[in-house]
Amino acid sequence: MATTIQNSLNSISAYPIPLNTLQDIAEERGVDIEGVATAEIRTSSQFQLAKADIYYWLSKAPNVSQAGISYSFSDRDRLNFSRQANAIYRKNGEALPIRSFGYKGTRI
Repeated sequence: MATTIQNSLNSISAYPIPLNTLQDIAEERGVDIEGVATAEIRTSSQFQLAKADIYYWLSKAPNVSQAGISYSFSDRDRLNFSRQANAIYRKNGEALPIRSFGYKGTRI
């Protein structure tokens, strides 16, 4: 079974990234979130930049607990996410974004 771009981006971390966030990032980067994540797609700059946006979002994501499950990142984790994002941005000729991705909603 083929992996979708949504699943591929979501698999970056076990953290529950809201679907709206994934959709917004993919749409902004011109990636069809429901498309198949082929090798060609995964190496494209659009997909790589969407991946960087996810890393950047994770570097700013809140620590959360729900139904006895906690998701939290240490300062080192957040720094590593930011570094991974920055490396991808630089490789694709972009600077670390000034924009801010915020957590949207109350459900995880």
